[in-house]
Amino acid sequence: MLQKKQIIVLLKQFIETTFNVTEETDLSCDLFEEGYIDSLGLTKLISFLENEFNITIEESNLFDERFLTIEGQSEIIMELMESCQQ
Repeated sequence: MLQKKQIIVLLKQFIETTFNVTEETDLSCDLFEEGYIDSLGLTKLISFLENEFNITIEESNLFDERFLTIEGQSEIIMELMESCQQ
């Protein structure tokens, strides 16, 4: 299973290239509030997460406060990957 650091690297690469986020962006930056990701971008992000990490993003995950940041998304991904293995 991927480690949290590996997940963050993959997330950052996708978000930086897809949404023109700079490398200097803080992992705790609210990607939605800062305007990096909009509703169309959310669809792209969900598709990436589900395909890349072989998980299913539920509606409850989208309303999880952690989903707003790269750091938080990595935590959610880790939890979903762990629950798939049980």
